[in-house]
Amino acid sequence: MHQIIMIKTMSKLPYFMLTAALAFSISGVAEENDGGWISLFDGKTLNGWKGYNDAEINGKWMAKDGTLHLDSVPDSKPYTNIITEQQFDDFDLLFEWKIEKGTNSGVMFHVGEGPPQPYLTGPEYQVLDNEGFRNGKGEPVTEAEKTGSHYAVEPATSDETKPIGEWNQSRIVVKGNHVEYYTNGVKTANYKMHSEKWKGQIANAKFSKWKDYATLGKGHIGLQDHGHKVWFRNLKIKEL
Repeated sequence: MHQIIMIKTMSKLPYFMLTAALAFSISGVAEENDGGWISLFDGKTLNGWKGYNDAEINGKWMAKDGTLHLDSVPDSKPYTNIITEQQFDDFDLLFEWKIEKGTNSGVMFHVGEGPPQPYLTGPEYQVLDNEGFRNGKGEPVTEAEKTGSHYAVEPATSDETKPIGEWNQSRIVVKGNHVEYYTNGVKTANYKMHSEKWKGQIANAKFSKWKDYATLGKGHIGLQDHGHKVWFRNLKIKEL
């Protein structure tokens, strides 16, 4: 009874206070009386995760010091992306992450296996060193490709990332076609998939050639290997 009252009280808190409270109230796999929140990472193992397209994880991804850590280096191809074994439709996803200088990674949703890369089906919340990352041509990425943006479509409303090496809190909310991204408690993206505006934007973006992009409506949560080290923790989801 005490825990149920606590969760109801927490639901009225601002986002940044809610994520901090959840970190203390939910550990391991949550139960039904946790208000619907479940943990995607138990802090000790990779249970509940697998390689995308059944790829061998090969020690790249590991549970280390309570984090889900990718120990990758540039040009360490093929990249090894991982996805949840479970699939989700509408959800509220909370996660924390930190990176090293130059890192590019990401969190994708509605991912379907089959295509060579998970981003060919799953929209992405970019995880990036906004200032230090350089693309294959040695150039900075566009504003629409930085952390918290409507990835490769619209720039984030503001850059809310913390300095390299510090933990960031992020959130993805998907309800029907409506998607919101948050970075450290601030909403940085708000879009509606398959709206007329969205269709026009996609037609003028690289996604125009990806026939399965954002079409599944339900799928896996994916973590991206882009050849750089990244750490995740406190990955929790509630189905809506």
